[in-house]
Amino acid sequence: MGLFSGLFKKKEKPIVKKKDELIANSAKVSMEEMEGIQLFLKDKMDADEYNSAFNQACRMIPKGQYTEAIEVFESIRESSTDAYEKGSCDNQIGACHFFLGDFEKALEFYNKSFQSGYDKDVNDYNIWEACEELMKIDGNKAKWSQYYLELFPDGQYARKAKKNIA
Repeated sequence: MGLFSGLFKKKEKPIVKKKDELIANSAKVSMEEMEGIQLFLKDKMDADEYNSAFNQACRMIPKGQYTEAIEVFESIRESSTDAYEKGSCDNQIGACHFFLGDFEKALEFYNKSFQSGYDKDVNDYNIWEACEELMKIDGNKAKWSQYYLELFPDGQYARKAKKNIA
């Protein structure tokens, strides 16, 4: 790596607004910062929205209450008829499994989320992040890069994935 190579890297924003959601780039935002953002948003949301089951489950994640959050998200998903809401729940369940260190389970739920039509960019990032963790664990860069490329042949990380296969 050259002296100036870091200057020309694509910088990922720590918080990205997608539709009516704020998405935290987990590689850039700590759990404490996520909790701070949630507290800030509390005053910006009406009470019903803030106290919704979905938002209550989201507030469990920075507190490390992943299993409890998964149960709430699963309940919401089972009772919903909206594909986007189901995909959002699957994405959050995937995040909980990611934080629990079960990266293959995280991939399973991120893939469900993607298949439901939930935010492509969010799933692109999450799936690549989980694949990278699995590469670190088993050293099989080709396997996990191929997994990623099957879902995102032209994705944000396709170039990196293709290098891992070549």
